Amino acid sequence: MIDRKTTLEYLFRSLVYSLIVFFIDAILIIIINWGINQIGETFSFLLLVEGGICLVVGGGVALYSPSVGKINEVLFHSKPWNAKRQKEIEKQMVVIIITGTFLIIKALLVSAI
Repeated sequence: MIDRKTTLEYLFRSLVYSLIVFFIDAILIIIINWGINQIGETFSFLLLVEGGICLVVGGGVALYSPSVGKINEVLFHSKPWNAKRQKEIEKQMVVIIITGTFLIIKALLVSAI
């Protein structure tokens, strides 16, 4: 069970990560386009793609972490996969999934403006 403090920590970290991605994208698009004219569509699309990638990667890793861990263990002779490592990976992926959700929400807000 996740308590309130952990939930707020996940939300805060995800919001900070999504803001970092948001501002880096905005700066890069402004530099590439040499101005702010007509960047709404490109910016919205870029945020939507990045948010989708976060959701797909985060969900895929969280869902298939035991099988991926076993493959890494066999092929790359990494540490054995156990329940503790799986929980750590799932905690990391929760932040990525929430970040992806924030990016998609921001993409929808940018496209609405």
